[in-house]
Amino acid sequence: MKILVFDDSQTNRDAARAQLKNHDLTVVGTYDEAQKLLTTHKFDVVLTDLLVPASHQSQGSEEFVGKEMPVGIFIALLAAVKTRAKYVAVFTDTDHHSHPASACFDIFNRSESFPKPFTVEGSKVLLSNARKWINMYDPQDLSKVLEYREYRERTDTVRAKNWAALLDYLVG
Repeated sequence: MKILVFDDSQTNRDAARAQLKNHDLTVVGTYDEAQKLLTTHKFDVVLTDLLVPASHQSQGSEEFVGKEMPVGIFIALLAAVKTRAKYVAVFTDTDHHSHPASACFDIFNRSESFPKPFTVEGSKVLLSNARKWINMYDPQDLSKVLEYREYRERTDTVRAKNWAALLDYLVG
C-alpha cells in the first residue's frame, strides 16, 4: 500500500520507517509537508499524529507558531474528503486525561482500547488515543515490541507508536 505517516516525533517517524518498510512509505514531520503531499499525491493510507506544532505557513498567526495544536485532525479530513484515501487514522500517544483534544476522541469510541472506525466520504477513519498501540522497543530495532519483563530489565528502551498494529487494526 502507498502510505503517508505524519508525526512530529523523530522516534515515531523512525518507528514508522522500521515497522512499515514493506510498503510504499512516505514519512513527514510537519503539517506543511503533509498538506502539500496530500494536495499533490494519492495515498491508500494516511496515518497522522493528532498534536503537532503549528507552522507559520499553514496556521498563520505568530502567537501559535511552534505550539502543539490538534492539527492532525485536519490532515485526516483532507485525506478523507479531498484525496479520498481508503484508510485514515489520527493516532495520538496522549490519553483522554492528558489533553482535551485527545478526550474528544472518546465520544467516537466504545473504549480507549477498542476505537470504532467510521466512514467519511468513503474513507474508513479511525480516531484513536489507544494505549495498546504504544509500546516499548529496543532502540536498535523499532519494529520489534519488547515483552514487559524484557523492557523492565533494560535501561535503554524506547517508547514509540506501534504503527504496524494500528494499520492492521484499521485495514482489518
